[in-house]
Amino acid sequence: MAIEDEHLTTHFGRIWPAHVEALTELLIQLRQQFDGDLDLMLVLAILGTRAQPARHAKAMTYSEFMAINKPTPAGRPINIQSVAACSGIARETVRRKVNKLENMGFITREANGNLLVTPQATSALTPSTEASLRYMAAMRKHYKD
Repeated sequence: MAIEDEHLTTHFGRIWPAHVEALTELLIQLRQQFDGDLDLMLVLAILGTRAQPARHAKAMTYSEFMAINKPTPAGRPINIQSVAACSGIARETVRRKVNKLENMGFITREANGNLLVTPQATSALTPSTEASLRYMAAMRKHYKD
């Protein structure tokens, strides 16, 4: 596969180590936040991409994202089967993860089976969101030079 980003390939030796270090820190934070269950985090992340699609988030500030009473854009519906297909995780495993996330108060299930991320998830996962921001800042720092 050809990488068409000349800056990335030219400065690979500087960017790659920063990426590995920052990604490792992010994964450690996520693993702690989800009691070692990165599949649980992945299921929630997939749900989040549907609940807050990039097209709705482009003009959003961090403060707006973290606001408890922010308006909820109409995301694309997603159910257990869709999460399983997207993630490659077995449907029964996704079902167990969804049940756990629901018990944690991080998601709700509509009558039609569609899954939604709750404001409680945003609030409870602040440390992981901040770890993600640190990762992005580290990449920006090493990429812009």
